[in-house]
Amino acid sequence: MKRTATIAVTAVVALVPATGEAAKAESTKRCPQDAFCVWSKPGYQGKKVVLTKNGVSNKIANQMNNRVSSTKNKFDLTVFIYDKRGAKGEIRCFSSNSKEADLGGSYNFDNRAASSLIPKDPEPCF
Repeated sequence: MKRTATIAVTAVVALVPATGEAAKAESTKRCPQDAFCVWSKPGYQGKKVVLTKNGVSNKIANQMNNRVSSTKNKFDLTVFIYDKRGAKGEIRCFSSNSKEADLGGSYNFDNRAASSLIPKDPEPCF
């Protein structure tokens, strides 16, 4: 009987949601539907900026210029980021509902993003 009680208590503890720093870290990694999210560190860590409006935006430059290291695209269309303000300069595209945990390496765009373009109509990722 004693052994059964220990197992039951362990199972209940496992169902309790994360609190404190663990819960904060998990919520920071989330990106809402119909949004493009960028983080200042790889693995969806660090400061997060959420973009939700169609069109050209300099919000990345205004809040974390050239410090983007990971992204999640929760739109049903391609999103573009640029290394200069006003959707100018070198470009990278992110297909619909994609995520990129590290913009370094083969992506070669770590700490370079300054602006974005969320088109009103779907465009191909080239």
